[in-house]
Amino acid sequence: MVADGSHHEKRVRIEMHKNDSGYILITVLLLLLVLTLVGISAINSSTVENMLSGNIRLRERNVSKADAGIDISTAVIKHTVREMNLEGFTEIIDDANLPQELRSVAFDPDGTTDVSFAFNNELEQSVDVDIDMMYRKWMGGSSVEFASGYEGIGKGGSSGFYLYYRINSVGSGLTSSRTQLGAIYRYVPVIN
Repeated sequence: MVADGSHHEKRVRIEMHKNDSGYILITVLLLLLVLTLVGISAINSSTVENMLSGNIRLRERNVSKADAGIDISTAVIKHTVREMNLEGFTEIIDDANLPQELRSVAFDPDGTTDVSFAFNNELEQSVDVDIDMMYRKWMGGSSVEFASGYEGIGKGGSSGFYLYYRINSVGSGLTSSRTQLGAIYRYVPVIN
């Protein structure tokens, strides 16, 4: 009878191992599911980070383009107001009446593009600039007049006037991205 008892215990142990192997399989499958979800989450996170860094790069490039438009516009203002011609800028100036517009007295926010140029000869990477004269302001007199308490014109000689311009520059890049910068530029005409 002793032999029957040990044989029964072996059968119980074998049945217990059969039941345990099912739990182990389910546990391993659940662990694989969790690891798969963690992997998918990591991939999605890196995709979003790549998109964000790409957008930041596009923004920085477009800001640089728009800033270049403002820098070129100040040179255009200096030249066209002083010389009353477009010499040297004819390839980038779209408005033939720009010299008259920059010397006009009234604020004329026409909204038309005055200066435009492309980067790397690609139209989708371009800069469009609108320049408008805002107003002119007379300068005070000389430093002797300020020291003696006199201010304004006619107290011993005026030194000229300032011209204020509004510059709106739009840098356009890939995937139809755009950045707009605005600037106010004060120009002091040279008095002969």
